[in-house]
Amino acid sequence: MFAKYWKIVKRELKRMITSPHFYAGLMVFVVSAVMIGRLYDLQIRQGDALNSQAGQTALSTAELTVKARRGDIYDRNGVLLATTRVAYQVNMVNYKMEQADRDAMYLALIELFEQNNDVYTNNLKRYITPNLEWGSAFDGENREKALNNWLNTIVSGFSKSDKENIKTARDAYDYLRNKVFELDEKYTDAQAYKIMIIRYQTHFFGLSYLRPTTIATDVCKETMEYLSARYFDFPGITTEEAYYRVYQDAAAASHLIGYVRAISDSEYQEMKDQGYSNDDLIGKIGIEKAAESDLRGVNGTRVVYRDANGIVRTESYTPPVRGNDVYLTIDYNLQKECVSILEKTLADIAAGKNGYNNFGDAAAGSVVVMNVKTAEVLAMANYPYYDNSIFIAPSTDKEAQQAIVDLFADPTSPSLNRATQGLYPVGSTIKPLISVAALMEGKISVNQTINCTHTIQIGTQTHACLGYHGQIALKSALARSCNIYFYEAGIRTGIDTLDAWIKKFGLGEKTGIEISEYAGSRSNPETMEQREEDTTHVWSDSDTAQTSIGQLYTLFTPLQLCNYTSALANGGILKTPYLIKSVINGEGAVVSDNVAKAEGGTNLGVSAYILNAVREGMKAMARENAAANAVFSKFPYGFVAAKSGTPETGLEAFGESSHGLMICYAPADDPEIAISIVLEHGVFGSNAAPIAGRIMEVYFSDRF
Repeated sequence: MFAKYWKIVKRELKRMITSPHFYAGLMVFVVSAVMIGRLYDLQIRQGDALNSQAGQTALSTAELTVKARRGDIYDRNGVLLATTRVAYQVNMVNYKMEQADRDAMYLALIELFEQNNDVYTNNLKRYITPNLEWGSAFDGENREKALNNWLNTIVSGFSKSDKENIKTARDAYDYLRNKVFELDEKYTDAQAYKIMIIRYQTHFFGLSYLRPTTIATDVCKETMEYLSARYFDFPGITTEEAYYRVYQDAAAASHLIGYVRAISDSEYQEMKDQGYSNDDLIGKIGIEKAAESDLRGVNGTRVVYRDANGIVRTESYTPPVRGNDVYLTIDYNLQKECVSILEKTLADIAAGKNGYNNFGDAAAGSVVVMNVKTAEVLAMANYPYYDNSIFIAPSTDKEAQQAIVDLFADPTSPSLNRATQGLYPVGSTIKPLISVAALMEGKISVNQTINCTHTIQIGTQTHACLGYHGQIALKSALARSCNIYFYEAGIRTGIDTLDAWIKKFGLGEKTGIEISEYAGSRSNPETMEQREEDTTHVWSDSDTAQTSIGQLYTLFTPLQLCNYTSALANGGILKTPYLIKSVINGEGAVVSDNVAKAEGGTNLGVSAYILNAVREGMKAMARENAAANAVFSKFPYGFVAAKSGTPETGLEAFGESSHGLMICYAPADDPEIAISIVLEHGVFGSNAAPIAGRIMEVYFSDRF
């Protein structure tokens, strides 16, 4: 029985297997099983995870830069000089909505900005002002060309003949309103213009669904909170923190602090590989530039995408790292006092105009104060100075923009950092160095005398002294500033040897300070050839004599003078002056300091005996010179060592006063600070003495 049934089953199985319909059915079964299994996996096992990702099926993503906050700048005592103000900027991305609703939102935004005195972007104003007049883009000689180009832009996509009907700014406004933007007639001209501010930007510059367009650059906290609380009323609108530089009443140090401004095209091309964007602000001069890499910080990133509802969301975020703080060597209280006394002294000198040697042209100068043991610059004062805040004012601040124009047009050059870039003949302030050179080379001795008869014939030239000193040795020659003595000392030493010593003390060379400086020039045959290419002048002893009293081609900076004075004071060590004491990160850790500069330096190899002899001469000058003694007598006898100078400009016969210079240091027997003072057209070197005295009063106030 069983065998019979089994035979039937085998026959049917054989028939089914050999049938073409069997394989088709089997295939359908297998495919169905796979699909069912996949659906089970997607809907049951991975359902929750995939559901959360459903909105993230973005067409694309974008990586946005999150700006880092710039570090602060402090003086050596923690006085804040430059910081960062936190504000907010308003951004917009494209969002699907009716144009009528979009226009209403634009109007509400501009009215909100104006209500809160916020700074917002208005590119339209360059072409058509709110008063419906032509904008600043059409000022100047190329007005017609600029206007024609712009009109071609706004009629692009429309009939070119439309341009012929645009004669006035009002015509252009009407064309944009009615034909290009098709604004509702219900809006007044003023309201329509406000809408057109944003419409113009989005129409001609585009509006991305992912990359935001900034429509307001500096809005207050109230504006930010209002927009954040009404997110659904302002779709596509977001706010984020923005940072703005602030200088804290730091005009007295404007030259050394510097300022930030927008990166230029050339700077961007040079620095883009360092992570800079073409809309970055960077340090342009001063410490802002010198410490740019420390101050700028590290930008963060935000990767965004559009979800299925068109909402821009954040996929990932890397926070920015704020810039490091920079502490300067400057004592800002001393800095302000230097600027104040410099300004007052110049005014007093100018007020003494006599038409003989004082022509009332004393209007500028510089003071540098250094720690002779560490080379820290304690003060670097310039007059006139300027307010560096004008460079960080928005472009809408017309007064600030005009102040910038006026600054660079001012014939007194208030933008010039005279301390590091002012080049001056130095007159008798070079005589201590001439003494060192002649003594070290054995051309004179400390007690050897030279006869001063008021004039001396050198070749075909007659050179004069300010007095009749008779037989005079080093100490008195420095105290009484005898020209004849130093003519002779210089000639005996020879220009090449003399020049080598002047260079060794850092004069006519860049000092290596962090901020921009000029090298100046030493008076020597090489400089003569550069200055007098078309003459047959051959260097002579007469030229060496002039060089030996700081004239002829001598041009040094006040910083170089102060550094050279420091080397005289500290035992013959030439150091590298510096302005940055330390750099501190956000956690308070020291990133870098200048301990190496403070402890380092080059030993110039001057014997202690010779240095002491020269220093005794400078101490004698501070006591015996009437003007200097009147100022320094408030200190203990022999407390100050000094040397004044009255270099000629060469234009005295044409009504231009000589300069007034002084170098000094104190305490003379254990020096701490060195000072150099340059008064442009200051008439006499002795006129600088009150400045030196006041600086010492402030610096040593806890001792006397």
